[in-house]
Amino acid sequence: MALSGYKIFSFAVLLSTTACSTLPPAAKQYDSFSAYAESVFRHQNDLISRLMMRNDTDDNDELEDAEDAMNDACHLLNEYAEREMEHESMGLFFKRKVQSSIEECDQEIRKLETMLMQADKKPR
Repeated sequence: MALSGYKIFSFAVLLSTTACSTLPPAAKQYDSFSAYAESVFRHQNDLISRLMMRNDTDDNDELEDAEDAMNDACHLLNEYAEREMEHESMGLFFKRKVQSSIEECDQEIRKLETMLMQADKKPR
C-alpha cells in the first residue's frame, strides 16, 4: 500500500490529533508521536516491498511466521491508513487503540527485518 506525500502528511496529522502521548523508548529520536507513527508505517511498507521482491524458491516458515506476526501487530495502523485514504471518520477510541499498538508494530517490523537480513546472508 503506497501513500502519496500528502496522504502521509494528513495521516500523521490526524494520528497526532488524538490524546497526547509520550514517545515509547524506541522512538525517542523523533520529535513527535505522529513522526514516529509515520516512520513505522513507512518502514513497514518498505519491508513489505523488500519481501515481495525476494526471489525465494524455498519456503521459509520462520520468515512467513514473522511476517504474519508483523501483519497482526500492525493491522490497526494499516486500518487507520486505509480509513484515512477513504476519508472515513474515526472515533477517538479507535485512534487511541492505534496509538497504543504502534510500538508493538515497530518491534515486529524490526524482528522481521533482522530475520530477512539473516536469510539474505545465507548461501542459496
